[in-house]
Amino acid sequence: MSKLKLFLILLVMAGICALMAGCTSQPAVPAVPKVIITSPVDGATLPSGNVAVTIQVQNFSIVDKQGQANVVGQGHVHYYLDVSPIPSDPTKPAIPADANATWAHIGATSYTFTNVSPGMHTVAVQLANNDHTPVIPLATSSVMITVAGLPVSTPTPTTTTISSGGQTVPVSLIAKNKAFDKSTITVPAGATVVMTFDNQDSGTTHNFALYTDSTAKTKIFAGDFVTGPKTVTYTFTAPSQPGTYFFRCDVHPTFMTGSFVVT
Repeated sequence: MSKLKLFLILLVMAGICALMAGCTSQPAVPAVPKVIITSPVDGATLPSGNVAVTIQVQNFSIVDKQGQANVVGQGHVHYYLDVSPIPSDPTKPAIPADANATWAHIGATSYTFTNVSPGMHTVAVQLANNDHTPVIPLATSSVMITVAGLPVSTPTPTTTTISSGGQTVPVSLIAKNKAFDKSTITVPAGATVVMTFDNQDSGTTHNFALYTDSTAKTKIFAGDFVTGPKTVTYTFTAPSQPGTYFFRCDVHPTFMTGSFVVT
């Protein structure tokens, strides 16, 4: 065989090898966000009282930009206690259907559930976008724990009850452009409050929730979540102790807030 033919054969073979290598190369796979509960561990038995939850996150930046535009690869965390199933509809905020469910949404890798009752509980977490919708693909983690012992009794404070004589007070509250139309609501102590809640924000979820103060640790009443446009009626009893309480939208807790004054 001549040197020229040998050279041409080697050249063709080299071209075939290069072509095959190019065909077998794969595009880079994007990193998928992941979350895992590092504490407590699955199956742990904890003393009665508080349950501190710590997580570890991969391929995701934890930020506190709730209510702002979504940014790929960043968001906050939803912490759930005994919420089943975890909300997973990508078109809706990952908010439990039960308005009295125990959960939290914060931009942090740890959260503490307080005064958890003895017994078996499920702790779950989920990565969420700034608008509270779940990150897709879903990034969740859960563990089963047992809280031992007896619940710690809390002394009931002595208060002076002022009767409103069974008075019923109508109240209206509008949610529009992610804001309430009132910053202050005033009602008599112990009155039955019948609130007409009008969510005028199309496709956005709001609610009215009443707490003892701005820490929002002690809930007095929380209305069902409402996706606008929709009007609902909330009925609840105002606190019997006069003072200034705190209300907010649980979906937008940092800027949809107000004072609930009991006289």
